[in-house]
Parts: sequence; structure tokens; C-alpha cells
Amino acid sequence: MTRNIISVEDTTSINNLVGIFIDNKISCAPVINKDKQLIGIVTKNDILSYFMEVDLHISLNFSLHEILESNIEHSEIDNSPEREILVHDIMTSDPLTVDENTPIETMAKIMLDRGIHRLIVDNDGVTVGIISTRNILNHVAGIEYNG
Repeated sequence: MTRNIISVEDTTSINNLVGIFIDNKISCAPVINKDKQLIGIVTKNDILSYFMEVDLHISLNFSLHEILESNIEHSEIDNSPEREILVHDIMTSDPLTVDENTPIETMAKIMLDRGIHRLIVDNDGVTVGIISTRNILNHVAGIEYNG
């Protein structure tokens, strides 16, 4: 499980979200509201889906990796008030969470059954980490990860 997670507020703009993802080399973040309550999860795929809807020809000509990690300044994204899109507009609401004591096999089965790649891990309602398919593969391969 990755423990050092970065959460974003639901009022964060996509422009700022892209910067957060690039600067911190992350691909997802739990979404919290102004009261610091978990309300969603946002991923690189959510960003890509937004760009595909807005500007299909850009998205089809570049992979997600190229779009988010290219030398193109993320500040060049049109973030004018009439086009400003917030995390709240693209996130997945009510993300699946698991208790930190949930067996890894159970987490893997939930991910497979739901067709998802990440689960938010909590302890008594407090977000303590994210478990991803990569974390599970590392565990199966015997690779220790201290994130």
C-alpha cells in the first residue's frame, strides 16, 4: 500500500490537478471536500477522458503518458473562467474503500470484480493509503515497497 498520499480538494482546477500529478509523479488522488471528508477519487484516466471530450484530436495523437509528462507546460491548458473544469466535475464519486486490515486477496478480488485499479484504504474512517494493482503485483512478486 502507498501510505504517503496526496489528496486534492474537489474545487481544484484541472490545470492545477495536472500540475500536482506531474510534480509529485502520481497517477491518482483521493478527493476531499472543504470539511476534509473523502468524497471521491480522481485519476490520470479521468483527466484523459476530459481532454478526449474537449479536444479529441489531441488525445488521439498522444498517449496519456505523453500528455501528462511532456514538456508542454500544464499552464498552457485553457483555464479561462468559462472553460474552468474542477476535480468535482471529473472525479469518481463515492470511491470504494477497504479497511487497512482487509486481506490482500480480498482487495484483489474487489478490484477484479469491479474492474478498477485502486482502492482507498482507511482506518476508522481516516484515509491512510491507496492500494493499487501494482502494489498487489509487487506483493505477489515478493518485492517490498515502502511508499
